[in-house]
Amino acid sequence: MTKTAIVTDSTAYLPQNVCEKLRITVAPISVGFGDHQYRERIDISDAEFYKRLKTEKSFPTTAPPSMGVMEEIYHQLAKEGYEEVISIHLTGGVSGFVTNLAQFAKSVAEIKVHVVDSQISVQPLGYLVIQAAKMALAQKPVTEIIAKLTELKETIGEYFIVDDLKNLVHGGRLGSGSAFVGSLLKVKPILSLNKERYNIEAVDKVRSLKKAKANIVNRFINETKDLPYAVRVFLCGTDNEPAIEKWRENIQSKLTNVAAVETGQIGPVLGAHLGPGAVAILWVKEEI
Repeated sequence: MTKTAIVTDSTAYLPQNVCEKLRITVAPISVGFGDHQYRERIDISDAEFYKRLKTEKSFPTTAPPSMGVMEEIYHQLAKEGYEEVISIHLTGGVSGFVTNLAQFAKSVAEIKVHVVDSQISVQPLGYLVIQAAKMALAQKPVTEIIAKLTELKETIGEYFIVDDLKNLVHGGRLGSGSAFVGSLLKVKPILSLNKERYNIEAVDKVRSLKKAKANIVNRFINETKDLPYAVRVFLCGTDNEPAIEKWRENIQSKLTNVAAVETGQIGPVLGAHLGPGAVAILWVKEEI
């Protein structure tokens, strides 16, 4: 059977012990302040990043792994006896990395590389990677693993709220939501990833954070209540873990057709675009 490796990037925010157990290789993405670049959760912790985000005068920048770094990762996997790689990465709507990598992968000769745009990030990306890794360890064919990823991607949904749009606007990651910029002081836009145009768009606007959170929970319930399968729900945010845990406690009893609810925190790279105080609800089909 073909020996298949699974690679992802650090915005999957997978625990180290999970990566070791499932043999997942993680390519770190960097965040920078001024001329200094830091690999997220390696050279800079979440706490340090968000502390600096509040005091730095300039916006943080982000930088994906170079193609040289990715080539070295693939080279090392080939040396370890892997014959193929499935490289699963954050959405092209946030970074051009996955598009560039797909082009570069064609030139990798010593190992066959399949690049997959997850069309998402954070916990659902991690979930896709975990499912792929389990299948790879079970020696499932690459075609079957990619087909499963395609199936699961179709079941992903998400809504999120940021405390301040300035980071998204500055980084050019916002689509139609820019129409709300003039009302920033009074509204909380409901944001979502447009999977056709690969950008972030505002789908609604609400007058307070409390109402905005209720809005995205109601959207989730309406979009999942009649599905023929259960979903795994992810609640996450930026620099606000206690608030996310409390949110889970308040809404879990309202959620139907749900297999599990996980909470988590978004690290420096995506935090650089979202800013502190963001909240998100994401979901994907529960894989039995």
